Amino acid sequence: MNHNDKVVVITGAANGIGAQLTRKLAAEGAKLALADIDATNLNAIADELAAAGNRPLAAVLDVSDGDALEAFAASVYDAYDHVDYCFANAGVISIGSVWGTPKADWDWLWQTNTMGPVNTIRAFIPRMIEQPEESHFITTASIAGLLTVENSPAYVASKFASLSLTEVLELQLQQQNAKVRAHAICPAIVKSDLLNCARHRVPGTWDPADPYYRSDDFRTRAAAAAGSMESMAMPTEQAVDCIVKAVDDGVFYILTHPAYNPAILGRVQGIVSGARPTLVQR
Repeated sequence: MNHNDKVVVITGAANGIGAQLTRKLAAEGAKLALADIDATNLNAIADELAAAGNRPLAAVLDVSDGDALEAFAASVYDAYDHVDYCFANAGVISIGSVWGTPKADWDWLWQTNTMGPVNTIRAFIPRMIEQPEESHFITTASIAGLLTVENSPAYVASKFASLSLTEVLELQLQQQNAKVRAHAICPAIVKSDLLNCARHRVPGTWDPADPYYRSDDFRTRAAAAAGSMESMAMPTEQAVDCIVKAVDDGVFYILTHPAYNPAILGRVQGIVSGARPTLVQR
């Protein structure tokens, strides 16, 4: 599909998948509205695009803030009148055991990874439904919304929630006969600085000196996550090329890492047979 002059909204636009989506679609002539909590990187990307002749609308915000997203949506429609693609992409991760992970981490991931898409839906979908043009709402879920991985329980739970949220969204859009199509991105590990996302946490909402972060359990799990990022991560450009093509092809479940498809099928078979969960083979 030709993305020239298409209006594209991207949350989490300053890093990782969001940043690469921004650069790819800007190069293809899209009109961009970008949001991120990371003011430094967001402003740097906006300046980079402006220097190349593409001046995006950029807003520093936290997707857990529904009022901020509503104001952002209003500014996007004031500037562009419509939205062709809305990527609810912002996300964070934490590492730990179910019982050891501090409650503040659970709250942070739930508010960002689950309520972030909810807030984005609430801000944009009613406006998109009213448009005469076909449009697309895309949630960045995760392969961790399809497979249970063992070192990041809050992340897995929040991504299962964001995936099922997007499934329900698609069903309700169908009921409305809306010209909006929902999509769920389910990538495995993509090269990014996701494991450094704690730098964006609001001081006072968590305790970086919590004893759990010094425990052997945390250190072991964190080392495993870092090792996977180092050795197994797909280049961001490759993942984003797959994502954009799949959206334009009308795919709902966007699986960027087909090597995991047997594990997904195995999970489904295990569910219907009543088997106990097993570790995903990487």
